[in-house]
Amino acid sequence: MKAYESSERYEGKVRECCNYAARTAKNFATAGSNTKRQPCGSDEKKLAEALKTDLEGFADTVIEDRFTADQQAYILSNLLVFIFMLISAAAGVCACIFSEYAFWILIGAVVFAFLALLGFFGVFGGTSKNVAGQNIFAVRNANGDVKKRVILEANLDAPFKRTCTPKTAVIFKLVTFIGILLYIAFDIVSLLVNKGNIDFSMSDKFIFISFPLVIFAIFPLILSRSVNANASFPGVVDNLVGCYTAAGALRYMSEMDLRLEQTELCVLLTGAKNANHTGAKTYCKLHEPADKAVETVVISLDSLFNAETISIITNNKLSTDVMAVASTNADVNILEYDPKYIKKNGSMKVFKKNKYSCATIASLTDKMPAYFGTKSDDESNINVKAIENAMKLCLEAAYKMDE
Repeated sequence: MKAYESSERYEGKVRECCNYAARTAKNFATAGSNTKRQPCGSDEKKLAEALKTDLEGFADTVIEDRFTADQQAYILSNLLVFIFMLISAAAGVCACIFSEYAFWILIGAVVFAFLALLGFFGVFGGTSKNVAGQNIFAVRNANGDVKKRVILEANLDAPFKRTCTPKTAVIFKLVTFIGILLYIAFDIVSLLVNKGNIDFSMSDKFIFISFPLVIFAIFPLILSRSVNANASFPGVVDNLVGCYTAAGALRYMSEMDLRLEQTELCVLLTGAKNANHTGAKTYCKLHEPADKAVETVVISLDSLFNAETISIITNNKLSTDVMAVASTNADVNILEYDPKYIKKNGSMKVFKKNKYSCATIASLTDKMPAYFGTKSDDESNINVKAIENAMKLCLEAAYKMDE
């Protein structure tokens, strides 16, 4: 059976569930409860509780898995990069002043420059704030023996509030990386000059380049100060809409009193996506054995804001076949985009790493919308048609799995 054959009222009821998703998401976004939805923030918890209450009316079981997340890991990383770069630059300056100890001072400069490079790539993640978070997992049972499972996943949290745009942050990161490489190159060349291994015009003045290099240490400091770890941007399509779209699909099944024959239809709402995907990782750790006992597909809903630019990313033959049939049955045109943002930042990468069959439904194309990850990602970006397309894809995928 196809989802659209499940009821004579299919079109009208799905539209009603889409309106529920859009309306409830908008109400949450405009009720003053959407400014602290950062990973493990107070509004993320409010959203989890609100959706848990809704899902208890649509599912047979709803559980809450708790965890702790390193909320400020990347902030500390940037601070460490700043400290290491500053020490390295200061060592270069000191090598000019204390020339008799220049060789050993430059050795220290090289060491701290390499530590800055390691910090840039997140080796010294750490955290200065360990906070509590939660996942919500709802299951609507099958009619018969369970042989398959479809999990509709979306993340509860929104991006941290920043004082600079994502593009500006990328520029600062690039300048920081270039600065670190210059530090390393400068320190190594200075060492070779000091030992007399190389000589060139003005080599005796080369060491003084250390003075202007100090400026590069400012950029990781700016990055660390550009993030407010106690507040978030609205994050309506990233990813309030995804949460309510998943809940809306389960609402359709509940209100039409429908169950799949051998497939559990589940909704997974993960916390702390923007804190190293802690919620998704926690889910895999706790539930992977049960999921692997049956044939399971995870469908992530991410950034649904435009019905005309729906794309689907899959990771294996099972998820590809399921979503191909779903798009045909749902009569949703799928564009051939391969959003790099989803591959790098979406929950799918966690499930893929844990050997799940998975897919992501998103409106993102190769180009990010200007408001994405900014204060402009507000309720004006809620698109009922995009929600409807995604919900139909989810329902058709579930019925396809149940064959």
